[in-house]
Amino acid sequence: MLKIFFCFLLLFFSVFWGCNHRGNIKGVTTVITVDEKIRELLRNNDLVKIQDQVVYWGNDSINTQMLSDLASRQILFFYFSYNTCSPCIEQSIGYVSQFIPDYLNNDKVVFISPDYMPRFRDNCYGKRLLMLKEKKIGIKLEEEDVPFFFTISEEMTINNLHIVNKNDFMQTSEFIKNLTSNQ
Repeated sequence: MLKIFFCFLLLFFSVFWGCNHRGNIKGVTTVITVDEKIRELLRNNDLVKIQDQVVYWGNDSINTQMLSDLASRQILFFYFSYNTCSPCIEQSIGYVSQFIPDYLNNDKVVFISPDYMPRFRDNCYGKRLLMLKEKKIGIKLEEEDVPFFFTISEEMTINNLHIVNKNDFMQTSEFIKNLTSNQ
């Protein structure tokens, strides 16, 4: 009788274990590193064509222009969300100021944060934010709440995309240094 009980118990656990882990047998769950995630986001967002849209500065939604007007001017855009960690933003801006000392008054460096509160839009880290009428540029990366840099070509294509990696800020330093030395 004891043998039958243990056989039944063994059978029960085999079936239970098999049911719970069956999903992992077909699609093995893997851990994706931050670097792998960044490479994936770059592959899926760099060189993406975006739609032109109306933009304005700070809270002045009356004086508008088209995003394409800025695209032709070789501007370095820095995009961040209200939900982005402040140290990531501040460290990134620190590198911008290192390689573009006049960035506060320089119209070749533009900050975009579509979800920042109105009271900060006219002076966000020392600059007026570029506001997007559509609230998004139109790339999937915007859903990640990570800060990133990019330029826009005259054809409205995202170029020079760089995602800030808080585990390796030196990549951001090198990116800005290389980008500014080519201009």
